[in-house]
Amino acid sequence: MSNKILFLTTLNLATNPRLVKEIKLALLNDFSVEVICFEFDNWSKGSNEKLKLQLENVNIITIQAGRNPFFSWITSVIVEYVFRFLGKYFSLPIPLLSQAVSRRSNLILKALKQVSKPDRVVGHNPGALWPSIFASEKFQCPAGFDVEDYHPGEGDDMNMHFLTNELMIRTLSKMDYVSFASPLILEAVKKDLNEDISNSLTLLNYFPAKEFKKPVILNSGLVKLVWFSQNINTGRGLDYILSFVQQEAGNIELHLIGNLNADFHDVALKGIQNIVFHGSMSQNTLHQQLGDFDIGLALEPAKDENNDLAISNKMLAYLQAGLFVLASNTKAQESYLKELPNHGICFDYKINDLGIVLNNLINEIDSIRAKRLTRYIDFKNRNWENESVKLLNVWNK
Repeated sequence: MSNKILFLTTLNLATNPRLVKEIKLALLNDFSVEVICFEFDNWSKGSNEKLKLQLENVNIITIQAGRNPFFSWITSVIVEYVFRFLGKYFSLPIPLLSQAVSRRSNLILKALKQVSKPDRVVGHNPGALWPSIFASEKFQCPAGFDVEDYHPGEGDDMNMHFLTNELMIRTLSKMDYVSFASPLILEAVKKDLNEDISNSLTLLNYFPAKEFKKPVILNSGLVKLVWFSQNINTGRGLDYILSFVQQEAGNIELHLIGNLNADFHDVALKGIQNIVFHGSMSQNTLHQQLGDFDIGLALEPAKDENNDLAISNKMLAYLQAGLFVLASNTKAQESYLKELPNHGICFDYKINDLGIVLNNLINEIDSIRAKRLTRYIDFKNRNWENESVKLLNVWNK
């Protein structure tokens, strides 16, 4: 059995929880692990340092994502810009196309000199596509890749859409396996490739069951709504609900968990008395605290195609905690909740009838609270422990 895995990512550990779950899965199953990742000097730094301490048995090779060393940084910026420009007009070789998609791609290639020979390479994020194939050829081992998001549909830069799509089309077929975080992302990538992906598996982003406590049934008090994200900021769907929260100050309380953007607070949140702010939390603490709320808000705004096709992590966390979910009807969220009518409901983000839907939920809050334990038990088998078996089977081949 192959027993050494090398993970490659263009992010740090704190901003890539799916990667961290895969690392922990490998360690639990007696694989030895090396990781090439980046370091950011921003809000995620503290969380990242804690994760590195938790993974003391992992050989973590870190690359600075900032401007130090300056020459290395400025070179990668210029190279990325040049190849992005050329990619508009010419079909670039895969190594150059990779640098057009992410300046960090070449930095990962350089860092490969520091690793020992792996038995398997697993890439995360588009900038790691070519390095994963390169490492596979260099070390003569299989390569896998995780498509957590529909990367060609992220943001509104059409040239980046084209370049990322081109890179995925030309590299995914070379992978030993490809995992996808939602069925609709898999379908979209199949359409792009114009072929079935025989080595694919859908791996929903569930969390470990042990992170969620058995819920306490709340019988009275304000209806407690919760929303979390790495950053509390504009463009994340909160705009749908704020006016309603203000109007219903006597009935509901909105809890926001994450890194609060000061400008967004001053412009949109200041003065709303029934909003309670919590700082950023570790994943485990967050999942434990979800048990204290009634309704989880998955307010994805379908800001781009990826946002429409992805099943949000927050929705899965709410469901595992036994909360009733109120979600925007993005394609992925609506499709998923249709299978679980007792666990949540969608509102139409295009006309924003959230106020009407939420008002109905407030009227039914006694019933929603009474069924909390039932929802928690019904969902108990949908967790990372069970979902990850599919990935482990591929690794063990």
